[in-house]
Amino acid sequence: MTQAKQYGSGADTTVSVDQGADLFVESMLANDVEYLFINSGTDTFPIQESLAKYIDRGQKVPETILCLDEKMGMAAAHGYYMVTGRPQILLVHVDSGTQAVGGAVHNAQRGRAGIVFCAGRAPYTFDGETRGGKNMSIHWIQEQIDQAAGIRPFTKWDYEVRRPENLQRIMQRAFQVASTEPAGLVYVTLPREVLMSPMETAVIPSATRHARATTPQADPEALSEAASILASAERPLIITAQSGRHESVVGHMAELAELIGAPVITERVRLSFPSSHPLAAPGTMEADYIRNADAILVVDSDIPYVPVNAQPAPDAAVVWIDQDPVKDSIPLWNFPADILMEADSSKAIPALVFEIRDQMTAAQSQAATERAATTGATHEAVTTQRREHSESLSAEAPIAADWLSYCLGQVMEPTDILLNESVTNSASVIGNIPRNVPGTMYGSGGSSLGWSLGAAIGARLAAQDRNVVCTVGDGAFVYGCPTSSIWAAQKYNAPFLTVIYNNQIHNAPRMATLGGYPEGVIERTKNFVGMEIFPSPDYATLAESCGAYGEKVEDPAEVMPALKRAYAAMAKGQPAVLDVRLARPALS
Repeated sequence: MTQAKQYGSGADTTVSVDQGADLFVESMLANDVEYLFINSGTDTFPIQESLAKYIDRGQKVPETILCLDEKMGMAAAHGYYMVTGRPQILLVHVDSGTQAVGGAVHNAQRGRAGIVFCAGRAPYTFDGETRGGKNMSIHWIQEQIDQAAGIRPFTKWDYEVRRPENLQRIMQRAFQVASTEPAGLVYVTLPREVLMSPMETAVIPSATRHARATTPQADPEALSEAASILASAERPLIITAQSGRHESVVGHMAELAELIGAPVITERVRLSFPSSHPLAAPGTMEADYIRNADAILVVDSDIPYVPVNAQPAPDAAVVWIDQDPVKDSIPLWNFPADILMEADSSKAIPALVFEIRDQMTAAQSQAATERAATTGATHEAVTTQRREHSESLSAEAPIAADWLSYCLGQVMEPTDILLNESVTNSASVIGNIPRNVPGTMYGSGGSSLGWSLGAAIGARLAAQDRNVVCTVGDGAFVYGCPTSSIWAAQKYNAPFLTVIYNNQIHNAPRMATLGGYPEGVIERTKNFVGMEIFPSPDYATLAESCGAYGEKVEDPAEVMPALKRAYAAMAKGQPAVLDVRLARPALS
């Protein structure tokens, strides 16, 4: 007999405190925060004083990770959340620190990353009437009419704490909102007067009774109808991007694909489908699959296809499962769906598999088996061709991207974590580096470059027994605040490997230019105005200056040995950066 669960046992706790900032620390402890990512200023010191006090008393507190750049701190919190599903805190200074986080808030929003983003606020008072009032000239120029306005469109919720007595309840609310699916960014501002206000006791609310909400099941009627569509389809297709945030979904997605004989297109925001699976759609065939499908299942995807490149046939049935099915934070979004279900894919996909099995006829099952065999043969042929092509580039100079990716795929272990921000070389990375274990491949989910280095720190802190590798373009490496990121990786024992696909140009703008003006002056003269990063900085030396292992690689024969040397450095606790010089596309 199953014992009934006892409810109401999560009692609030009364604690002794000295000042408002102590409640911030107590809130972190109540929510099992492991890391406080911080870029401090003249407004955050009350929290730092509280942390020092707790440490001096011998009390355990979250480890403080000093982020020399605020953007890197947000990326680190993002990376930690991706691996663990537990929100951490980023604390920065007033308006300037908030703004310095920049595009990282966009990545957190689109990557559905639960993060409690906190910032100081310029003091309210100035005549010495309260502790923490204005005592520097910057306290006037740092005050804005609405400090949160600039990032409000990117957040789920924001709040300014006005009284110390409820700071802990506001923080608990922040954790609850940030972690409830679809997870996202929340923003809390903290005036100095509140943080420095004297206190004696406070009640800390139970985190277990103010936790994230449960996620929705799929509507049974809609699920049954979707099962009927997919069971009877002759050319079914599955498209997904972020369903792998629940690692259990990966196996269920494979089961579903095999059941209906459907190829699977996946954007690598999370590893949502094994890349070596016979039904993993080759990148070169995705457009054809979309155009030819008579039934499409979209799961947890913001942009399943770009209509101008390829879109479903008018008579194709489209079923959509997502916890954010109407994308109300994307102003212009109008992808068609015959069935649009708000549901948690970790619950809906197993239920859909069960429903299809119940409805599927023997003839439909046989047809699905035959489709799967055909798609599998295509997958094997494409995989073999890709491998042979990549191996054939072993002596090509300058180094070819496919050769670099192939070598990296040979060195990486199945459980190593790959963070991909190689931009125009992403197809090479995805095509040559097998990722089959759930939780072993991530993208930012957004479009602001400079994410992966900081995210690698968060990922390594979250998974200290696993190697973390990030693949970046040279532009993305610079955007990634390398001094801040590599220094922190060394200081806080979070070593990771960065492989720079250094083509010495902002290649995405170059490709966009060629797409818009294929016979334009830029193409004719090869004068790629404002795009070339040439001559290239010595990124290996930059890495060494921060305590990392750095190596510039220009000989294709040295790619594999260099990767092994970098892995050996990581094994000794040292971050590593390989600056691999590829061909310059502008001169090709």
